[in-house]
Amino acid sequence: MITHNRITMARMHFGFNFLLLIAATSINGNQQKTAPPADTLTLTPEEEMAHFVNQSRMVSCSYGNPDVKLRWRNPKNVLISETKGRVHIEEKGSTLSLIFEAIARSDQGNWTCEADAEATGASVAFLPLRKSFKMIVYEPISFRDTSTVQTAVEDKDATIRCEVKGHPEPSVSWYFNGQPLFFTNNGRYTKLADGMSIKKVVQSDSGEYTCKAFQISATGSSFEEKTIRLNIKHKPYLPQWKTSVSDAYGYVGGMVNLTCEATAEPPANFSWWANNKKLTSKSHIIHSGRHVSMLQIMIKSSSLFGKYKCEAKNELGSVSQEIHLKEGSKPDPPSLFQLRGVNSDTLDIDVGATKSHDTPPDPTTVIGYRFELMALDEYLKSRSWDLASQRDFDVADGATYLLVQLIPDTKYIVRVAARNAAGLSDWTEVKEFSTHPLQPHGTSGSSGPLAAAQPTDLCFKFLWLLAVALPTALSITHHRLADMAKARF
Repeated sequence: MITHNRITMARMHFGFNFLLLIAATSINGNQQKTAPPADTLTLTPEEEMAHFVNQSRMVSCSYGNPDVKLRWRNPKNVLISETKGRVHIEEKGSTLSLIFEAIARSDQGNWTCEADAEATGASVAFLPLRKSFKMIVYEPISFRDTSTVQTAVEDKDATIRCEVKGHPEPSVSWYFNGQPLFFTNNGRYTKLADGMSIKKVVQSDSGEYTCKAFQISATGSSFEEKTIRLNIKHKPYLPQWKTSVSDAYGYVGGMVNLTCEATAEPPANFSWWANNKKLTSKSHIIHSGRHVSMLQIMIKSSSLFGKYKCEAKNELGSVSQEIHLKEGSKPDPPSLFQLRGVNSDTLDIDVGATKSHDTPPDPTTVIGYRFELMALDEYLKSRSWDLASQRDFDVADGATYLLVQLIPDTKYIVRVAARNAAGLSDWTEVKEFSTHPLQPHGTSGSSGPLAAAQPTDLCFKFLWLLAVALPTALSITHHRLADMAKARF
């Protein structure tokens, strides 16, 4: 019995020791598997990094055993063999470097360095022979095929192109003349992948559209914007204040300017007609601008009175205006012409202006005045009024007219003519007026309605008030208060 128990205890002791041995062996085995080997693949730099398109990068792969051959694979598992170009490899000793001269969006993914198993040999086949890094590629915001000036046609749907590219994909918002645009299911504005559209554009849709792009990534955020000028192409239109038929007046021996205006996009071409014949610049004086044309007529005889037609035309349509040139009368020059006031840079002149209140006004009624003036010294050099300054004024009851921005201490010659619907009168006689010289401390001699209190006078009055008037007033007030107190008690 005793022998049986000893045998049993011995077996139990042996089994326990066997289990300990197995456990120790297992532990040692695990330690051997997790411990880093002396030779392994190393990537430098090893961390995951984000790059923008067109940036450069180099990643080196090395192995402790110089006899081991290394190679790189791209995200599509294709071996990199090129030693030159945008993406290539360079070998230096036991290091094989992967070079990106200009990173592209297609480079995103896992790039793997590996040891050539055939060249390595079975003795180290148990070692980790592959190591990868992840290339993250961001593409900054860019606007492709986006012109800063775009056009649309009136009454037709329009598309404003603003193709925004980037990775991560940017979010886009739109503004019109600085105000945000809102896109609804049934609204006039629709957001597109490469811009936006507007239903049936009108002239008021022309203006500045701003395409704003926002991009948010793990490394930060960015913002870019593009402003686009939208021009609406439309047929010519007369100004709202003009009618298709109007009257103009002139007199024999005088000159008249017939003006035709029409807004259009593209700008209209103007043509003039009289008696069903087209007028040309060879026989007539015609001045044309972007949206206006002027026919200048020297009325040598009464045969030039009659109907004139102006036509404005572009690729989208045309509009015409008829002007009846009627015979009027030449106004009389102003009967009054006198100086009312003067200072260093202004002449105040009275021409006896009286405004007519007839409705509609009579064609003979004076509606304004034209002044011509120039420095006497300048006139004496040329004896001509060609370089004179012209100032035009409308009639106002009892008004005098200020000729401003003149040179101090200068003698001017001045003349004036009245104006009615038919044109200008003869000039008045020429008169000489002189501006005052500039005075020290901002003072200037003045007369008439231009006269004003001078700063020196104001300063003296203020000092007198402090020194004399104010103490006197305080003294009087003090005595009155004293008298009132005595009377009360």
